[in-house]
Amino acid sequence: MRRTKILATVGPATSTVALQVELIRAGADAFRLNFSHGTDEEHRTTLRRLRAAERQSGREVAIVADVQGPKLRIGDLLGGSVTLARGHRWTLDRSRAPGDVDRVGVELPSFATAARPGDPVLLGDGNVELVVRSASSTAISTEVTSGGTLRSHAGLFLPRAHLSTSVLGPKDRRDAQIGVEEGADFLALSFVRDARDVEGARRWLDALPDGKRVGLIAKIERAEALEQIEGILAVADGIMVARGDLGIEVPLERLALEQKSLVRRANVAGRFVIVATQMLLSMLSSPRPTRAEATDVANAVLDGADAVMLSEESAVGQYPVESVRWLDRIALATEPALDPTALRARVASGPAGTSGERSVAAAAVELAERSGADAIVTPTHSGRTARLVAAFRPACPVLALSSLAETRRRLALVNGVVARENPPHRRLDELRGLAVEVSRREPFGQEGPLVLTAGYPVEGRPTNLVTVVDPREFPRATKGPSRARRARGRVRATVGR
Repeated sequence: MRRTKILATVGPATSTVALQVELIRAGADAFRLNFSHGTDEEHRTTLRRLRAAERQSGREVAIVADVQGPKLRIGDLLGGSVTLARGHRWTLDRSRAPGDVDRVGVELPSFATAARPGDPVLLGDGNVELVVRSASSTAISTEVTSGGTLRSHAGLFLPRAHLSTSVLGPKDRRDAQIGVEEGADFLALSFVRDARDVEGARRWLDALPDGKRVGLIAKIERAEALEQIEGILAVADGIMVARGDLGIEVPLERLALEQKSLVRRANVAGRFVIVATQMLLSMLSSPRPTRAEATDVANAVLDGADAVMLSEESAVGQYPVESVRWLDRIALATEPALDPTALRARVASGPAGTSGERSVAAAAVELAERSGADAIVTPTHSGRTARLVAAFRPACPVLALSSLAETRRRLALVNGVVARENPPHRRLDELRGLAVEVSRREPFGQEGPLVLTAGYPVEGRPTNLVTVVDPREFPRATKGPSRARRARGRVRATVGR
């Protein structure tokens, strides 16, 4: 079983239900919809198709609605792209007319204060560089210092500008509302600066119908977010290491070190972490990744990433399904080499206030290792217990049982977790039987012992009990109700957090 999850971005290359089903069957665990591109109706159609693909595939998948945030972008380009040569003059202006080799439209809060002569301007993922020659209240005149090809709506980065922006502007709120209405499981916040950005988005989401069921992913793209990462991790459900814009904000030679630090801190905080951007970029036009790309993916797995993400590769590439298969192959080959010893020590000493729950999670993992368990079974309401157990990276799968579809889907981005449906409340003896029944339906259910966590003894208690279940106590049912369903013991256990 592959433990590292795969997040695939959908786009023109994967817009049909049939292709999305193929992606799921190839190994995609979740899908990302980039709201920077497309119309409201196109977004609704894509979200509905993803749910249709989920139903056809028979697998629950998470959907991430990735809103644009305060990122600056150029406007439309004639023909969809333009190639700029070094030394060429290019003007950024307010016009909404499609751009060409001489100019392009840009929306800026203030042209007059955005740039000064001599300031650098970076486009795309920093592959095209300009220098400002002059600036007025209506236009910025630049000269190309490093040429290349740009697509419509490419990112625009002004390193020396100080623009007042909101992490969740009017367009983002409209897009996020569409995502919530159409059943997205996560909202990915772009250009998060600190915990206040995440908390503000949480309050806004909670005020929406069904908004409370949507998780928040903080995209780490700004240098200032690196300094505030502990606070961000305390309030976000997970983070994304968005290496495209982060690689512009921090010196490129330090990007790998920042990635490793972010993954490690997310692990310790018990939050999932996604490594994103250019994982298999050559597969836009090639059926195989480069050796460097394969090594990059493997290193993300070894760092402890919960998920790796495809962007252009699956959105506009020629080989989207093959890209998912390659991520699957690389992760499966790499995971056996991961030594979780040092990670477990760091996770055990995680943030104050969770020591009791962490102790239970640590005990479950240790008991599973000593007993050679097939799985750690964690009944859960919010997914918290499963996430904490998974943070210790046990050798066996974490089988999360929840009656809530949104909880099961939100666990689709957590390393090593398999989420399955179960009734919300059971007696402890029934829960033991249920753990065996569900495990037997999984490829890893080999009649070995199971480690079970539960809340005891009354409803409302957090997960505080760990026990070993021997499947031999529960013979396979032939006809009639199972032994677990016939049992009527006196001890009750609650679903954990």
